Amino acid sequence: MTEAPQDITAKMPILIIEDDAGFADLMASTLEDEGLTSHCAYCGKEALEWLAFSASSLIIIDYTLPDMTGASIIEQMQEMGHTAPFIMVTGRDDSSLAVRMMKTGACDFMLKDTTFLDRLPAVVTRALHEAGTHERLRRAELSLRQSEARLARAQKIARMGSWEWDIASGDIYWSEELYRIFGLTPGNPDKIHLDWVFNLVNPVDRPAFKKALLGSARSCQPFNIIYRINSATEGEIVVNSQGEVERGENGRPRFISGTTLDITARIRAESEIQQLINYDTLTGLPNRNLLHDRLRLAIAQAAREQHLMAVLILDLDRFKRINDTLGHRAGDKLLQAVSQRLLACVRDSDTLARLGGDEFVILLSNVAQEEGISSVAQKILAVLAEPVYVDGHEIYTTASIGIAVYPMDGEDGHVLLKHADLAMYQAKEQDRNNVQFFSREMNIKVLERMILENSMRKAIEREEFFLMYQPQVDARSGRIVGMEALLRWDHPDLGVLLPDKFIYLAEETGMIIPLGEWVIREACRQNKEWQGQGFPPLRVAVNLSGKQFSQQRLDEAVAAILMETGLEPEWLELELTESALMKNVEENIRLLCKLKEMGVSLSIDDFGTGYSSLSYLKHFPISRLKIDRSFVRDITTNPDDAAIAEIIIAMAQTLKLNVTAEGVETRAQMEFLSFHNCVEMQGYLFSRPLRAGAFAELLKNGLKY
Repeated sequence: MTEAPQDITAKMPILIIEDDAGFADLMASTLEDEGLTSHCAYCGKEALEWLAFSASSLIIIDYTLPDMTGASIIEQMQEMGHTAPFIMVTGRDDSSLAVRMMKTGACDFMLKDTTFLDRLPAVVTRALHEAGTHERLRRAELSLRQSEARLARAQKIARMGSWEWDIASGDIYWSEELYRIFGLTPGNPDKIHLDWVFNLVNPVDRPAFKKALLGSARSCQPFNIIYRINSATEGEIVVNSQGEVERGENGRPRFISGTTLDITARIRAESEIQQLINYDTLTGLPNRNLLHDRLRLAIAQAAREQHLMAVLILDLDRFKRINDTLGHRAGDKLLQAVSQRLLACVRDSDTLARLGGDEFVILLSNVAQEEGISSVAQKILAVLAEPVYVDGHEIYTTASIGIAVYPMDGEDGHVLLKHADLAMYQAKEQDRNNVQFFSREMNIKVLERMILENSMRKAIEREEFFLMYQPQVDARSGRIVGMEALLRWDHPDLGVLLPDKFIYLAEETGMIIPLGEWVIREACRQNKEWQGQGFPPLRVAVNLSGKQFSQQRLDEAVAAILMETGLEPEWLELELTESALMKNVEENIRLLCKLKEMGVSLSIDDFGTGYSSLSYLKHFPISRLKIDRSFVRDITTNPDDAAIAEIIIAMAQTLKLNVTAEGVETRAQMEFLSFHNCVEMQGYLFSRPLRAGAFAELLKNGLKY
């Protein structure tokens, strides 16, 4: 957020209507971080009851609610007389729905994707600013109408002078009010000549004024003209002169009489209205409204002249941090400095606009080749890399730029802006401070990501996740000694997905915490159920991601799950990666000791692929190392892999740790590992991962390999 919210936000909260209470709280917390207050309602009825007695500066509506649609809420809200602006939020990427909502008056339409919470403050701030702008516009228009009414009532006495020109003699009469309009003392000069009057008119407007006045004298037709004059007391002002011809007895023009009205205030009000409608108040750049007009014209010109046209969306990297540390005043000054630098990078024929927040759009017209677009983008990055000095602070900022090109990436403004926006977020994902052109492959990737994220939020409650179990075997006896719980997602549209397709997304969105707890709980519940059915007790291994391991009070969450399921701690093993262990080592050792004291077993998964320090390894209360499948795969043919496996086994024996080899698929691999004293293994040689029912049959009938 860059500019302080309008006055309307200081008095009224933002109403959030969202049936997912957790997600509503996340939105409220995000807005609170930006200094905005909010109130949450979890269904349409609750929201309308609240609105019956309260007012809101802005309403954020989830389109799909348990009791009514967002459109129905808006209809009932308008019947109640509420005119607050609203933002429609949905999990569906539906352009027709977006169009319908914008037609009902929505000031914006947001898709629940991975960047939703990051984009929310900027969208809300923009909506509040636009609401403030509309309010000022309404007041300006009201003021203008009131002013025109007052002028109509008092036009003969307030800033309106009368005059008369005797065409035959050349004598000119001015009323006292007309002298005052020109900043002169009434009666001075007492003799007025036509040339003297002409000299008071702005030189640019003088020819038109002469033509109107003298043309009226020749044609006997009335005239009406607006022009500027140089007032002796008020500088340049704008006046409106009207005149009518009076004929003499011979039918020839005798007099021209008329009025001159000072309309400076009206012209300034109209100019202010146009400024509010089309220009950003902070930077003076074209705003979203004017940008769409310029974009439409640029596309039409490119189509007519058979040229390329590019849309560049630029977003400053980590701008929120500057606002948070130095304050919004410094952030505003930085935006003003950035806008001046960007103006220096574009031609007069191009358009630079500010959409709000720290987001800018550049329209490059009449482009011959894409290389020219790239050079402009690189020039912008170089210019922005130079430090900006604000209030004694040296600020370094970078930008991420997304580019869409007409006609390859779209043939209308909405599509080009959308594709440039997608490219910009791709640039941010690639460590920022870079330029990305839109590609259809990237678009598909982003859309798939949106689909996964939207469906993931309700996948747990819909019971779409399930566990598969792969046995861990004592190769000497062929007995199953443990099992690893492996997560799968039975997606309603995409089929069964492996973790590599969605775990990264769960970590980015924070869903990994509830999802990880579900995995531990389900693995413990199933293990306890098998024990109750009379099967021998087995340990069940569950992988923890880095973000799970770093969550607050992990030990308490595990203890609660064990108590809830009734599984003894000795039958649960938590698998951690080397990279997770080596972050905040001292703190991790304390956490692992708590889990070990609880009786839970701990192992290092994929050992040898990370960057662990052997000096720390002995301090971790680990009971098992797992040899990664990448070493096992070529263990019988690649001397390096064989040597690494031997070293890991020897190290485990020295540290009195158990060792398990993953990915064992052949008897030759099994015999090599057994010969070197690694007896616990898992892999396709023994069994593929199985659903719970099939695994129970395996426990009942034993292994056959």
